[in-house]
Amino acid sequence: MRLSKMCVPYFRSSDVGSRPTRKPSWRIAVAIAMTAGMAACSSNEPENIGQIGAVSGYLGGVVADEPRAVRNARDVLSAGGSAADAAVALYATMTVTKPSVAGIGGGGVCVIHDRVSKKVEVLDFWPRPGTRTSSDQIATTIPAVPRGLYALSARYGRLEWRSLLSTAEQYARLGVPVSRSLVNDIEANQDQVYASPMLRNSLMPNGKVLQVGDRIRSVNLAALLTSLRVQGPGEFYNSALGARVADAVQEAGGTLTADDLRNYRPEWKTATEVKVGNETLYLAYPPRSDSGPSVISQGEELGDILNRYLADITAGDNSAQAASGRSGFVVVDRAANAVACVTTMNKPFGAGLGAEAFGLGLAAGDVAHAATPLIGPALMVNPYVWEYYYGIAGTGTPAGATKQIATMAEDLIGSGAASGIAMSTDGKASVNVIRCLEGTPPHPESCRFIADPAGGGMAGTR
Repeated sequence: MRLSKMCVPYFRSSDVGSRPTRKPSWRIAVAIAMTAGMAACSSNEPENIGQIGAVSGYLGGVVADEPRAVRNARDVLSAGGSAADAAVALYATMTVTKPSVAGIGGGGVCVIHDRVSKKVEVLDFWPRPGTRTSSDQIATTIPAVPRGLYALSARYGRLEWRSLLSTAEQYARLGVPVSRSLVNDIEANQDQVYASPMLRNSLMPNGKVLQVGDRIRSVNLAALLTSLRVQGPGEFYNSALGARVADAVQEAGGTLTADDLRNYRPEWKTATEVKVGNETLYLAYPPRSDSGPSVISQGEELGDILNRYLADITAGDNSAQAASGRSGFVVVDRAANAVACVTTMNKPFGAGLGAEAFGLGLAAGDVAHAATPLIGPALMVNPYVWEYYYGIAGTGTPAGATKQIATMAEDLIGSGAASGIAMSTDGKASVNVIRCLEGTPPHPESCRFIADPAGGGMAGTR
């Protein structure tokens, strides 16, 4: 149990190393620690942290492409969870409610802002292709989500890991009504869904596409989520369970070995930084192009880098990117900690195979579809006072990337800055934004939570 869930003193690792000028007795030290801890608890921590409603007033907010995942993430914020906690719960929920773009066998990339540690960094758990053991296998990926989400929870979470997966597990075991967001994805990819027995059984029972309000249920996925919730991801990657999963994937025709699972690690990376006035914009990936045409003629450093992203969109063959199965979400908590992520199955609903006995569908592993997005998630904060100002995440398709670039130009440079951008229509264009352009926590009233109607999701705040 994390001590921060209880009204007892706890200290961050940054406190380690501070030394008093003289050493008090252990009784005095304990008394001081208990007094300080209880004072901090009474002044800063809700007494019933971990319970929905623990936070009164403004709790932050979340925008994403799936309504039930948004509601679950908002509940986590209401219970006193951090933005990282809410992001973990949101992603876990989407593995059940929107498997077209998020799955245990998929991955993603996140930009994280932590105000206490005064740090912004990137967590990259984009799924990598598994090892091919025979020539006739379909390329699939190494499941990156369990270790990716656990890394996010371990470094920046406040609530227990177990509590963050419990709602997703319940949804998978008992069933959950299907949202319009998922139905739209099934209808747009009917041929692929029907061609996969694994997908067809759950998403097109009796050959008919699920309708809004029908219940989606996966007992096998629920069992896998139970294992991850109770045992943590170590059991999935390192034990006999991982070997059985790898064997099941190979039997189904996919590429994955037990060594792939054992050796997989998410990566913490430095974000790409761009000055925007007094603030800094942090991006998950730098643009691939060294330069680009001056489509955006304003904004100096920001305009230059957005032009380079635009050049990436027009360079080469992006047909695989257009057909990618991705989604973006942004979360900010009341303390101004924030997480912006892009989730992926590389193709809508992934490769269409995996370890069915474990409810595990895998992301597509061919090189073209496994490429990182044309522009990833981004956060803007003030690096002097570490206030949050802006977060954005989209699908990363050519259509989604141009829409995200245009949105950033209009929001951060000024009205009309995107007038010269030719909007792409290749792929799904959903971009979710949280704007707090006067800065939060000082001005939470300036925050605007904008869920793109194209994604079929919603914004959740209070």
